[in-house]
Amino acid sequence: MPVAFVLLNVEIGKIDEALEEVLKIDEVREAYSVAGPYAIVAKVEVDKFEKLAKVIPVKFQNIKGITKSMTLLAFGVGGEFRTDACDPAMALAQKSAMKELYELCRTCRQLKRCSYGARVITFGF
Repeated sequence: MPVAFVLLNVEIGKIDEALEEVLKIDEVREAYSVAGPYAIVAKVEVDKFEKLAKVIPVKFQNIKGITKSMTLLAFGVGGEFRTDACDPAMALAQKSAMKELYELCRTCRQLKRCSYGARVITFGF
């Protein structure tokens, strides 16, 4: 799945409003206000690279307060990146063994490459 990170400059005093609007974009999976040369970082996922050319300029341009953007295209994560549960995690989730699932994900050596495990640890599901 093609991924891009969009870095946004925002007018002073408009960051919270701009962040709320960014999070309303269907293709935005995560967005954060950050410190540094940019005010907001958004992770965009689409099913084809060609869609990035439509999503980023069209949907981000209309947000009030955004003054400048930079888009970084992601080409890989340095190996396989898991978005779904591994077999042991799926078995625990199906049994609603959340405490065991949390412990499994917390101690997993592949956690850096597993968004499912990261969600379990962060949100508890």
